[in-house]
Amino acid sequence: MRFKEFTAVALVAVVLMSACSSAKPSPEKTGGYDASPKALNIIAGTEQETVANTIVKPWCQSKGYQCNITLKGSVDQARLLAAGNNDYDAYWFASSVFAQIGDTGGKLQDTKTMFLTPVVFAGWQSEMQKLGFAGRTDVSIGDILTAVESGKTKVWVTNPTQSNSGATALFGFMNYFAGNGPGKALTQEQLDSAPVEDGITRFIKAMSQTPPSTGTLMSQCVEQPSECRTMFTYEDLVIEKNQELVKAGKEPLVVAYPRGSLAISDSPLGFYPHNNGGDAAKKQILSELQDYLLKDKAAQTELLKLGRRPATSVGLTLDNPDTAVFNPAWGIQATINEQGIQYPSAPVIQAALDRYQTRYRRPVNTYYCLDGSGSMNGNGGWNGVKAAAHQVFDQDQAAVNFLQSHPKDITTVTIFNSGVTAGPWTVNGNDANALRGITNNINGYNPGGGTDMYTCLKEAGDLLSKPQTDDRKGLVVLMTDGKSETGHRSEALSALKAAKVPVVAIAFGSEPDASQLKELASATGGTYVQQNDLVAALRQAAGYK
Repeated sequence: MRFKEFTAVALVAVVLMSACSSAKPSPEKTGGYDASPKALNIIAGTEQETVANTIVKPWCQSKGYQCNITLKGSVDQARLLAAGNNDYDAYWFASSVFAQIGDTGGKLQDTKTMFLTPVVFAGWQSEMQKLGFAGRTDVSIGDILTAVESGKTKVWVTNPTQSNSGATALFGFMNYFAGNGPGKALTQEQLDSAPVEDGITRFIKAMSQTPPSTGTLMSQCVEQPSECRTMFTYEDLVIEKNQELVKAGKEPLVVAYPRGSLAISDSPLGFYPHNNGGDAAKKQILSELQDYLLKDKAAQTELLKLGRRPATSVGLTLDNPDTAVFNPAWGIQATINEQGIQYPSAPVIQAALDRYQTRYRRPVNTYYCLDGSGSMNGNGGWNGVKAAAHQVFDQDQAAVNFLQSHPKDITTVTIFNSGVTAGPWTVNGNDANALRGITNNINGYNPGGGTDMYTCLKEAGDLLSKPQTDDRKGLVVLMTDGKSETGHRSEALSALKAAKVPVVAIAFGSEPDASQLKELASATGGTYVQQNDLVAALRQAAGYK
């Protein structure tokens, strides 16, 4: 199998947790905030990267503005906004789902939808033909549900607690199970009802993989076509990916629209006031940018080339679409005469995402192999591990990250140097005190010794090879900053392959042997991550649950 290699955007979660006490920026540039009246500091979802680079930044340059655009995941955007972080002038979410969670205080002003893209059910052309969906414009959400739950196809969706596309799909199906039409939002009473609870639990458990981000899902699905046959994702990302696939002479993806409960990503962009003398100038820049994206013909043309549907169009209908982009051979429909679902209130969204972690998803047996060698002490790595443990294992902080443990999860942590040097510490379930004990054990460890990750990985493979109860799936998370001894390499690889569990292999610092970690990821259908922020890396790994 192949794997996804990427460098994640550095996130400093410790700063985020203290952001609510941040002081207002001084007139000069401080803490990364550019206070110049000609500068606009935007925090945007990773889904906006292409639009930001090809349309927004050139416009800013042409106007003489300095647009500083920081890309973050949905959860981190919401956390920063909720905490009152003052490093940004504008927030640009992929959809209103996480915007509502972050803006419970109603701080954002002049928020406008920039463009639209529906969430679609997409799959390889041959797979969609096999399912009977290719060439059809009337595929209902019920048809898709039947295909998913029947086991006829291997389906991926992003973890809805970490990604907008997964959350958007989640609420589309919840609305369906509640019996709601497009104009009626899911209520708390409906969320509590048996039809919604039972239906969404069956749906989530039918998913083969739940990567933590849409970009990761798209890349890994394309790289592992035998494991990922279909997926829930954004229409515009299918268009982007198909343009690459067709150019390379490969099989394209074909989409179907879940008729009856269509979920739409609305890309809201709003102003975050700092309540000082600099607000007026920055708000004016944002207003000009919004007008440009919504009204300028050249900007609209560029957005259409990227597969984004205009927010000013009638519903999702396009006039004279470019069929090289909105290609009917890919199942793309230029005219969609259907209203998108209405998203629920922020408290209902919050409750639904919490329940995904603790009730809806499959429980996971996660085995962490953490590098406790001497070099982790000198490069600050162990401090990062301790901070990450607080975020991932302490359930009060895990709840902030939507990473709570399931009552039937099993969590095991082992520290290795030249061999297994501490642990394994295992917690069955989600008892907060027991999980906090793992954090305390990590805090009490002092790094030292050499590096042999394979001894730990063999133990993980041996443990996870045993029969799992409660429909539990397995996951191995490895973190190391050095080159490992290889005496136990073949045994470890054999054990992991026998267990049939993916390894999320995290490389920290400047000296890890990337080839060793890539081999593990490739052999197990896992993921290789190069990341120097261990809080972000271990949170990301936990997001695979």
